[in-house]
Amino acid sequence: MLKYKRKLLIEFSALFLIFAAVLVIFQWSREREFRKEVLESRLQGYADIISQQDSVMPPFNLNKLRTTIVQTNGEVIYESDSSIKPSEMGNHINRPEIKEALRHSTGYEIRQSATTGEELFYFAKRYGDRIIRVAIPFDVSVQKFVQSSNNLFLWVFMLTFAVTFGFLFYMSDHFGRTVQNVKLKERERTNMLKRQMTSNIAHELRTPVTAIHGYVETLLKHPNLSEERKQHFLRHTLLQSERLTDLIRDVSLISKMEDGSKLLPREQLDLTVIVDEVCQQFSTQLQENDITLQTSRFSSLPINGNYNLLHSIFRNLIENTIRYAGQHITISLQLVDATPTLYTFCYYDTGVGVNSSHLPRIFERFYRVEEGRTRNEKGGTGLGLSIVKNSVIFHGGTISAHSHVPHGLEFHFTLAVG
Repeated sequence: MLKYKRKLLIEFSALFLIFAAVLVIFQWSREREFRKEVLESRLQGYADIISQQDSVMPPFNLNKLRTTIVQTNGEVIYESDSSIKPSEMGNHINRPEIKEALRHSTGYEIRQSATTGEELFYFAKRYGDRIIRVAIPFDVSVQKFVQSSNNLFLWVFMLTFAVTFGFLFYMSDHFGRTVQNVKLKERERTNMLKRQMTSNIAHELRTPVTAIHGYVETLLKHPNLSEERKQHFLRHTLLQSERLTDLIRDVSLISKMEDGSKLLPREQLDLTVIVDEVCQQFSTQLQENDITLQTSRFSSLPINGNYNLLHSIFRNLIENTIRYAGQHITISLQLVDATPTLYTFCYYDTGVGVNSSHLPRIFERFYRVEEGRTRNEKGGTGLGLSIVKNSVIFHGGTISAHSHVPHGLEFHFTLAVG
């Protein structure tokens, strides 16, 4: 029995050692790519601000930031380094970052500058018929930022291995406790989902935070900007802050549903009143986008439910349409059937729609549809339809998404009366 336990412990330890080594290598690579993405995101923020200027001249010159503006045919029309003449820089059509920007809208490259001989981190983004390329010296400080913390990974690996070795020793002596193993696996799965959620939230936060940082930094460093430009930056800062507020609201709501759905209060409500409130909330935006909203003239629809979740169902459906479906369209919200126990609704818009290949995943958190329905300047949190699905399930219903004929997106969902 002792030999068997020892053999089992050695086998488990060997397997874990291999797994941990693979995990460390993967995490090292992932962290390195993440740091590159952070640097790329910051440069993209600067490029976005530069693209909004009325003149060719950029609004700032930060941390040896070098700016080059290239036409889509590769001709350089502006270079921020006054010692370099654009006419002497040659055609840039074959520069790796320019080629990537032409193909995929953005691109980056770390290489030695053919003009100055200095090693630079380049980021390029296409804006219509021109490409804005920003670059910073790939010096020691930037290299250290991009490289992963190997020592940290090593210490984490050693500590994890030591802890796990002790754990495996304990488990080898209590191998018969199957129930305990199941609980540990379930706990690990929950932690993994929470880590994934946290990672996705961090990803969503980067864009508005980078934009706000860029706008505010420009305002502080250039107090002599015209009042019109200041108002422009302040308006965009407000839009990004509203996006952050929406994200916090949606994350809080979906966390409540997951962690304590049984504890959420229910009360006797009227769906007619909730729908009217949501329609009134979006009346201005609907008018601005020339969107016609048609709803069933249903009378009182009593339901025993949670006000915030019911409100979020109709709010997110309409908000999703306004953001992604386009202008000059129609929204229809119809009560298809009403029984003493169940309400059945059909919601659709006549907008650009979603490719059928995306429909099975449309309710996943942070899932993005890259074609068809596009994100406007304010953007969304990526949680709206996930909140809709969870709210419907909370109220004992089901929901499905379909392509609307001849075009648009359609939802069928039910809500239990009590």
